[in-house]
Amino acid sequence: MNIGLVTPYFVDRETINSGLANHFFTLAQGLSKQGHSVVVVHIRPQYPGEDNLYETQLLAPQLTVLTYKAVLPKWQKKLCNNRWALIDFLLKVNCMLIAAKNLGKIAKTHQLEVFETTSFFSLCYLYMFLNPKVPVVTRVSTTFLQIMDNYYPFKSRLYRLIGQIEIWAIRKSKHLITHAHAHALVIADLYRLNINHIQIIPHGIVKPSDIYPGPKNKPALKVLYVGRFEYRKGIDVLLTAIPIVLNKYPDVTFELIGEDKDNWHKKEFLKSAPEELSSRVIFMGAVNNPETNQAYANCDIFVAPSRYESFGLIYVEAMSYGKPVIGCRVGGVSEIITDHENGLFADPNNAESLADKIVLLCKNDALRTAMGINAKKTFEKKFTDDILATHSVDYYRKAISS
Repeated sequence: MNIGLVTPYFVDRETINSGLANHFFTLAQGLSKQGHSVVVVHIRPQYPGEDNLYETQLLAPQLTVLTYKAVLPKWQKKLCNNRWALIDFLLKVNCMLIAAKNLGKIAKTHQLEVFETTSFFSLCYLYMFLNPKVPVVTRVSTTFLQIMDNYYPFKSRLYRLIGQIEIWAIRKSKHLITHAHAHALVIADLYRLNINHIQIIPHGIVKPSDIYPGPKNKPALKVLYVGRFEYRKGIDVLLTAIPIVLNKYPDVTFELIGEDKDNWHKKEFLKSAPEELSSRVIFMGAVNNPETNQAYANCDIFVAPSRYESFGLIYVEAMSYGKPVIGCRVGGVSEIITDHENGLFADPNNAESLADKIVLLCKNDALRTAMGINAKKTFEKKFTDDILATHSVDYYRKAISS
């Protein structure tokens, strides 16, 4: 098949540990490895220091990336008067206009049969009004309104409009995918969608390379967290649980990977934690993918006490390295973790419960090893890039024929 992938996020020099970027990168690779021709249409705001507004890149013989970069005209910049919400809104509208202007030509040039896009930021919304001959398959992640309503500390009418446009785009789409039954039920209920029109295709990832072997002799067990330092990810719960764990089981090190704006969480933790405890906690900040992969290989336990995940790709990534995982029974996480088989569930918002689960795995080598083996089996059975590509192509063919 000839397949187009339209996304505001794709793995590049500025995009680190983005779930959407990783999904489209993995899907593109998986499809091209199966012999399909793939064109990634990466539409995003221009990064600082960039000159060209369009770039093309050949990542593999059958994998091309077309990057379109949105900038605001001078009159729009003047209108914005440094109001960040308005600037962001106009940039997203410009990205939708770029998609509407170019996707038809791209489809014709590359003889594309189908587009897959994400609902996030609604890149294909305006394009769908043009009655395109090429069907658009929309993957629905955690919506922007879900994030705004539950996890943002501020409110913005323009940001709510961005979220509302996403809902309009979802309703406009004839072909919908999401990655977990639980998330499908949530979005169907929230946005009055027919649950039977939503196809479930879980995310997948590439099998880890052997270039990331774990260390042979470690002085202490290592617990790893990967994710943004934000309320939705439960980082506050983890930081509260860490001193509880270290008081019960001091021979463990915590490694925390993710963006922590202005190092706020790190500073607050170090203010209150005794030095002998804080020395066991390593704040890595945002790191590149090879460093993250090596961290997965080096850890003994993975933990992420998210308050909500539409899927939870981080757990799959840890499982691919044969690591037991600890999460909460929220959103799509319950379709990845099987309690006491490949990981453990802690109670949401409960630092004591989280600490108990971490300590249980720290103290029980046999349980930790058995769960790690089962975790890798879970990954190989359900969540590889090849499985993702196969299920996606099956659905694309149905979309084309409908």
